[in-house]
Amino acid sequence: MAASSNEYIREAVDTLEVISQDEQKRLEYNARQKALWDYNTLMAENYTKGMADGEASGIAKLLAKMKAYGLSDSQIQAILNS
Repeated sequence: MAASSNEYIREAVDTLEVISQDEQKRLEYNARQKALWDYNTLMAENYTKGMADGEASGIAKLLAKMKAYGLSDSQIQAILNS
């Protein structure tokens, strides 16, 4: 009943019926799902690492510029803590 009223549920039920009929299709479906999960995990990890690397690089460049302007370590620390 619910499957006929919601297109997403209907699509899920149709997919379930197809993959439950044939073991090979089920294995292929599971392999594809695993590949998608692995891909999404890898992308999330790479994004997080890239953001951290970019932040570290930006901080290093900022500190180098502050030093180039002749600021002392205590002045830089005061700026960073404000």
